Amino acid sequence: MELQERLFRSRMKGYCCSQTIMALCTEDLGRENEDLIDAMAAFCNGMGHGKICGTLASAVAALYVANASAAQNYMQDELMDWFNDQYGGYDCFDIIRDDPVMCLNLCPVIVEETYTKLSELLWPESNDVAFPKYAGQ
Repeated sequence: MELQERLFRSRMKGYCCSQTIMALCTEDLGRENEDLIDAMAAFCNGMGHGKICGTLASAVAALYVANASAAQNYMQDELMDWFNDQYGGYDCFDIIRDDPVMCLNLCPVIVEETYTKLSELLWPESNDVAFPKYAGQ
């Protein structure tokens, strides 16, 4: 299934940005966990206050779900640096300036691009982020 279709399915389930990231990652790992996905709602909309982006927070958590040792040693820093370079900060307010139209337009792009980066970190050998080479292992 293509990434766009997977993102659409996630939106149709009513998942926010942080839930979408975790749902896609745990699905790819073959370790789906609805309780964990539900818990990621705590990070939606910058923890409800425009603070740290839920997409980023969930992506960091997903790194630890997938490979805690590698996440701690280098992946988290690489993801954080990439995100800051890409979007100019970590907080929702800094990125979308509390603009609902910008949120509607930019947040789905941030989710897609961050998931793609997350997949590149977790599955560098795979060319297809919709079907990571090591999914389920």
